[in-house]
Amino acid sequence: MTRIAIISDSHDRLENIRRFAERAREEGVEAVIHAGDIISPFALRELKGLKVYAVYGNNDGEKLLLGRAAAEMGFLISEPPLFLSLNGRDVVVVHGAGTASDTVRLAEALARSGMFHLVVYGHTHQLDVRKVGETLVVNPGALSGYLAGRATFAI
Repeated sequence: MTRIAIISDSHDRLENIRRFAERAREEGVEAVIHAGDIISPFALRELKGLKVYAVYGNNDGEKLLLGRAAAEMGFLISEPPLFLSLNGRDVVVVHGAGTASDTVRLAEALARSGMFHLVVYGHTHQLDVRKVGETLVVNPGALSGYLAGRATFAI
């Protein structure tokens, strides 16, 4: 089974991204899902050597260069939603938009659809790991540590 790490809202906090990447390698993570708000293309370099699937967030303004940087490193980045199959499980990745409650409602609606084993979202900067029906819903919080006051991620 592939070991997966989930991050979001890294917002160019290079030291936090570096620490996460080191931990992911130590933990034997084989795939990283990034739920958006990477910000600058150079921030992706910290994840080099990992298999990364990402969506753009509302603060990712330089999409052309982010896309090029991702392609150069063999990462997949796209507009949300991103549909994946990992370990034979159907996954959807979104960032979120509007208010935190709007974003949570979106994630819950995707989970209630019954189409996915895993729904990943970001944007709110709040850690959220729970089941909605049979679907696991994960917001890893903000790797940047902004708003919540601590950097979080999920493995």
